[in-house]
Amino acid sequence: MLRKHVLLVEDDLNFGSLLCRVLQRAGYNVDVAASMAEAKEFLTLTQYAVVIADWRLSDGDGTVILGWASQLGAKTALMSAYLLQMPGGRSFDHETLTKPIPPQEVVSLVQRAIGTPTAFST
Repeated sequence: MLRKHVLLVEDDLNFGSLLCRVLQRAGYNVDVAASMAEAKEFLTLTQYAVVIADWRLSDGDGTVILGWASQLGAKTALMSAYLLQMPGGRSFDHETLTKPIPPQEVVSLVQRAIGTPTAFST
């Protein structure tokens, strides 16, 4: 069975921690990266079912991370408070979430993408 593992890339540590806790309570395995560099490291070590990244990170562009994740077979979602300011076409390959995001909306997105975790998920 496909691992229900989520990578969350968010440089706002408080928001990232909140989303991590909400997803974990919903039964998902979650890793949180605070930068592009950290996300790239996670992607080389673990196969993720879903990768959710903020667009504007302290060290780069979250769409780059989502491109890497997509090539590795992950479902992807982009989140930002600045989606309307994003250059055309950069978000087309990814589901989008506009900040501020109710945490339950992130859980719903993951459930739609990969389903609900079961007792047999690892």
